[in-house]
Amino acid sequence: MTFFDTPKDNRTSVSLKDTEKSLLDAASRILSARITAGQISDAATIDDMKSAVITAIKMAKMIDRMVQADNEL
Repeated sequence: MTFFDTPKDNRTSVSLKDTEKSLLDAASRILSARITAGQISDAATIDDMKSAVITAIKMAKMIDRMVQADNEL
């Protein structure tokens, strides 16, 4: 590649909505806590990540059932 060549951009683009961002935040904290507690290794597998996401979704659904938000009156 020379100075004038345009580099190829092979990055993946991700656009998350607010709810998805919140679930990603929760799932990443759950996964991190499990690693810290020694429940899983630092090399978390796809199944470990799925489990953390499922847990985050279950928690979100539980909160939605148990808590009435201001705009749900």
